[in-house]
Amino acid sequence: MDNSKKHQKKKRSKHKQKAYKKNKYKQKNKNKNKNKNKNKKKHSKKEKKITKLSQITQPVEKRIPKCEKCNKKQSQFYCTKCEVYYCSKCEEQIHKNYFLKKHKKHLYKAPYNELVKKTNFNVCRKHNKELSLYCIDENKLICSECYTTCKLNNHEILGLNDFSNKIYEKIKIILNKIQNEENQNEKTKQKSLENQNKLKEKIKNICKKIENDSDLLIQKIQDSKINHLNLFKKIEIIINNKIQTILEDTEKKQKKILKKKKKINTVKKLKKDKNHIELIQGGKEIIKTERNNKNGKRKRKRKKEKEKERKSDTEKKEEFDPEMNCQNRIKLKNENKTAWNPDDYWNGTICGKKIYSRGKHQIKIKIDQFPNPKNEWNEIWLGVIKTENRKNFIKNGWNWEGTYYFETNWYRNQKKLRSRKRKMENGKSTGKIYPEKINLKKNDIFEIFLDMDQKKISFKINEKNLEGWENLPQKVNFFAVLYSQKGEEKNQITII
Repeated sequence: MDNSKKHQKKKRSKHKQKAYKKNKYKQKNKNKNKNKNKNKKKHSKKEKKITKLSQITQPVEKRIPKCEKCNKKQSQFYCTKCEVYYCSKCEEQIHKNYFLKKHKKHLYKAPYNELVKKTNFNVCRKHNKELSLYCIDENKLICSECYTTCKLNNHEILGLNDFSNKIYEKIKIILNKIQNEENQNEKTKQKSLENQNKLKEKIKNICKKIENDSDLLIQKIQDSKINHLNLFKKIEIIINNKIQTILEDTEKKQKKILKKKKKINTVKKLKKDKNHIELIQGGKEIIKTERNNKNGKRKRKRKKEKEKERKSDTEKKEEFDPEMNCQNRIKLKNENKTAWNPDDYWNGTICGKKIYSRGKHQIKIKIDQFPNPKNEWNEIWLGVIKTENRKNFIKNGWNWEGTYYFETNWYRNQKKLRSRKRKMENGKSTGKIYPEKINLKKNDIFEIFLDMDQKKISFKINEKNLEGWENLPQKVNFFAVLYSQKGEEKNQITII
């Protein structure tokens, strides 16, 4: 046998021998890769569960604590004054805010990585003792002194050995569930293979039916072609006959048109005579009267339409416009009829949807919340603005051009709240303080009266008439400004 093999190799050329060796090398590598992939698939699900449990059992020094404010990101800073861990975003919100720049006592240190080397995570931060127990209610490790406070609150406390045994039992339950899931997956695989074989048989039967049906359809199509060709020939004959009849009719109509032209030429000659001029003038006067009657009807319709538009304007009810909201600082609810200032901002402006250009109007406003009027920044301004300046008024919060309003303002010298009327025209502001004590309160009703025919505005609070302004612009919108202090209940108003 050895001699036969040597004889075969001599017959082969050098090129064929190299190709033969390469094919053998590829087959060996394929068999090795298959065995590796099988071992990986068996242990893929178990390893994922075990890695999650191993992360829990790591020592405390290797784990980085989360931010104690948001509980989402890992901490990067530790504040020695607050004794709290913060991430970068929470640290900026608390320590670098506009109101805390002058807060000298509130100090902090950074970064976290330098501070971890000095701290010992196995010691209680409050009492500087070892963490030897575990509280189930608070879900954290505690020392011997923390044990007394937890015991007074009737918390469940365990030793570290008992707590580890509990975790070990839970791990066993999880592993048993994984084994049951694997057994169920094997059963489902077997069922899926059986269903695949059934589907293959059905597909073969369907293919046979399609082939038989396709042959029948081809025969029907060929028969339909022959029938359609015969129909087209008949239609051509009918169309040619109709064309001939149409040509004959056109010739007859042309002859009639020539006769009418001759009559028209004779009429033109008669118009030149003086007797026929009077008849033509009488006809023109009749046409003018008819036109005047038509124009009168059109004018009446326009008047009716204008009256309907005026009625529709008065029937529309006022509501706040969410698009005319300064940086979306003011929140709306109750179908855009109630407005309130949230905790994030101290100032907010908003306008109404309705445009007032003519007629008499009344706007009623109920004050739902107006807390702590002795504070400087708790104020409400209500009034009217020129429609052309709405966008500038909202984009630039301090552009008060074309405004006529009532305001409550804190008078610092006398340390009391006062109310006054104010307006802004041509870059100049004018205001007058009311002599009576008029301070807004909760559940008060504030009314604005507009007479756009005379261009006047006046105010009313709880049936007390107040002075207003004159010489309003042609078109006007309602607006409101709500000031509020941080950390207090916010101002709120509703349109009735």
